[in-house]
Amino acid sequence: MRFRALLTAAAVLAASACGANPDEPEKVTLTWWDSYESATADEAARAMVQRYQDAHPEVEVKRTSIPRAEIRAKLDQAATSGAFPDVVVVDQADLPRLAKQNAITDLTELFEQWETGGKFLGPVRASVTWSEKVWGVPLRTETNALLYNRDLMLGAPPTTWEGLRTTAKALTNPQRSGLCFAGLPGEELTTTFLPLLWQSGGDLTDLDGAADALGFLHDLMAADGSVPNAVLGWDGAQAAQAVASGSCAMVIGGTSSVKPLNSSGMAWSVAPLPAGPAGEAAALSGETWVIGKGARSTEAAWDLVRSLADDEENVTQLGAGLGGLPNRSDTVADPAWQWDPSVAGFAAQLETARPRVAYGSNYPQLSEVVWTMVQRVLKGGEDPQTAASEAKRAATPLLTDG
Repeated sequence: MRFRALLTAAAVLAASACGANPDEPEKVTLTWWDSYESATADEAARAMVQRYQDAHPEVEVKRTSIPRAEIRAKLDQAATSGAFPDVVVVDQADLPRLAKQNAITDLTELFEQWETGGKFLGPVRASVTWSEKVWGVPLRTETNALLYNRDLMLGAPPTTWEGLRTTAKALTNPQRSGLCFAGLPGEELTTTFLPLLWQSGGDLTDLDGAADALGFLHDLMAADGSVPNAVLGWDGAQAAQAVASGSCAMVIGGTSSVKPLNSSGMAWSVAPLPAGPAGEAAALSGETWVIGKGARSTEAAWDLVRSLADDEENVTQLGAGLGGLPNRSDTVADPAWQWDPSVAGFAAQLETARPRVAYGSNYPQLSEVVWTMVQRVLKGGEDPQTAASEAKRAATPLLTDG
């Protein structure tokens, strides 16, 4: 391996110069930040880093886990101070912002030379690409789908908006709601709504088209009573728990819903999100590795993230540990990646998934525009078209990365 050869040669020269033992090369130290808070995810990250260090004794990785609610601000501070970590696990949507801050390394050339780079699925490759450059290495890939209680489903799961509305209404009774989702103000509500926006033919670049999707959600909640008002205060875990407890029949959710549904002992399955007037669509989410622009050794940092992605022994950590989906042509059908029976259903949704990096460095603010718009309609009773028009005015100046 070229990196290890260069590192060893440099160490030998240094050791010879000072009379030290050339068989004990000086270590390269890399700093690593991530925001894995659950015990399972934290252990998965720890195990991958340890496995790499065991195989590469010349490299020491100093890992720091930062609370998810704090990492964006800390990265901004690090970018401003010039003390950016060597390797960071970030939300895919943060790539344009960090690239614009000149905080991360352009990996285009390294990615193109990497055999595995060409195996990532199209939407996954797009999730680390901005301004025609590759800024990260895909780590955990996820998307939302329709999860449902098999014992309650009347026939096959719905495949269209009309079918979803009909099914949700039929499954609703005084003790149970037909459909739930994460409606708490925040990114989870945005990633719930974006597929509906795209399925209606709309886009963040022209939110006038959001009225149909907003109207659809409004009808599910206010007209049909199939979605409980309580979802407007729920995160994804609470929405999944509603299905697990039997108080909801279906939920729009991701792989984080797998554990609570399995723990409930209920029979459940996953299906693609029902298609809207403009067809199928889903939101691609997850994390990616990035390399700091001022990394101690870009070559060492690249070897670390490339090796972690290539190492087949990491499948348990990348899959069950982090809740990741097989995201490459050589892993989609790999039995080792089927860490749960639902994986194939989620992975099938990746074919129509769209990354959020396309919306540029102001995506966090755009996301707030979206979830605020949805909350105004579902909680505040605002007219969908009025809410969409107001959101368009707020979003338009955020769509330019000047």
